[in-house]
Amino acid sequence: MLKPQRKITRKEIKRDPFLETIDKIEYNFEQNRKTYLYIALGLIAVIISGNFLLNKQSQKDIDSNSALGIALVAFDNEDYENAKFQFETILSDFSGTNSSNIANYYLGKISFENNDLTKAESYLNEYLNNSEPDILIPGTIKILSNIALKNNEFDKAIKLLDRGLRLGLDNNISNEFKLLKVSILIEQDKIEIAQNILNEILLEKKLPIHLKQRSEELIGMM
Repeated sequence: MLKPQRKITRKEIKRDPFLETIDKIEYNFEQNRKTYLYIALGLIAVIISGNFLLNKQSQKDIDSNSALGIALVAFDNEDYENAKFQFETILSDFSGTNSSNIANYYLGKISFENNDLTKAESYLNEYLNNSEPDILIPGTIKILSNIALKNNEFDKAIKLLDRGLRLGLDNNISNEFKLLKVSILIEQDKIEIAQNILNEILLEKKLPIHLKQRSEELIGMM
């Protein structure tokens, strides 16, 4: 919300060295009162229009968040057909909102589960390219890399994981990306590179047990 501007008193104006010609300005205003009045009315109209648009956008965000809540309830209840319809409606009715972008993620996830990889990739890329790093990004990266693997696009899968690593996410999430990358490198028979990444991970002092176990499993696959 815009804060109201503080009123400037005449006393303050007189002290302002940049307004020493105030008397001349006031005289000029009297001579051109009608012109200035039209200008002032125009400025007021612009301000009112701006506030209207801001209020309209705020209401749009509120409505889109409400619609997203309904869609997420359906998704959590495994009512996927209903959830899909709700998310598609959000994309249609609330384009440009954060909720519509989150809808892209869930539509991508639903499409992936339905083995519609083309749609899944489209939705998830749309989400990834329009989001700041958040809790849905790791899942997005993992699903997209999985899609690339299903299409035998190994280099593309690695590039996606590298993109995830550059986001500076939680260290455990980064290590999960690295382990996924290692598994792909092993498939490509790039053992030396894979080994170097694993050594780097295993040097960490507070490595969670599940990541340590996965690292050891990958070592056994070499």
